[in-house]
Amino acid sequence: MPEAIAVLHVDDDPDFAEFAASLLERQDDRLTVVRADSASDGQALLAERPVDCVVSDYDMPRLNGIEFLQAIREQYPDLPFILFTGKGSEEIASEAISAGVTDYLQKGSDVERYELLANRVTNAVAQNRAQQRALETTQRYETLFTHTTNAIASVELRNGAPIIQSVNPAFEATFVPPGTDVVGRNLDRVITATDAQREQAERITRRAETGDVTTTEVTRQTVDGPRTFQLQAVPIDPDETGGVCSAFAVYTDVTDIAGDDETPS
Repeated sequence: MPEAIAVLHVDDDPDFAEFAASLLERQDDRLTVVRADSASDGQALLAERPVDCVVSDYDMPRLNGIEFLQAIREQYPDLPFILFTGKGSEEIASEAISAGVTDYLQKGSDVERYELLANRVTNAVAQNRAQQRALETTQRYETLFTHTTNAIASVELRNGAPIIQSVNPAFEATFVPPGTDVVGRNLDRVITATDAQREQAERITRRAETGDVTTTEVTRQTVDGPRTFQLQAVPIDPDETGGVCSAFAVYTDVTDIAGDDETPS
């Protein structure tokens, strides 16, 4: 089922507001319009119920559409706001853009005008929801990256070398001596100690460059000496030519599981 979209329409002409709400809802089954006769009533409604988009007139008493937009932006900086006005001018449009308007549209009585308005509303809401989902995903990733006990390095693959872009606290505690900065260095050179380890690491890097995920057991040099890890090398961000620009290297310490008789490789 498509996601419902709640629209707040603010206009000081109640007859026009009712007419506009009716036409707008006819254009898209997802749209439900609630009306307010003034900016202050609109603010009160926003405090009572969430909406996905505000559509507002410009020429209103006490607070005009731009002043209403400025007040909205203080509390709801990302809420889509469309100025739907009969007073069009370059000055008003410029003010609206400066105040952070999402879109700007001239009023009209033809059905095509409301088809356009419905399209602007649904596009603005879809974009805002996508941005919010991306933000939530990023926040969850950052929480995981920061708090996981697995050591993680984010690397950029440059000419066969995994260059460290960032590491999480677990990686620093496991692999990085105090006072050492590893960002910008070759990951394989930072945490390998033998030719065999480096050769294995280079093979994993070559696989990552082709887009292949690698899960394997490795021995790597830590601040406490060599330890055994389950490594997951996960390539991300393919470029336009099909190559891979970066990857995550995730190390899970399995030394105790592997046992003391494990031969380092």
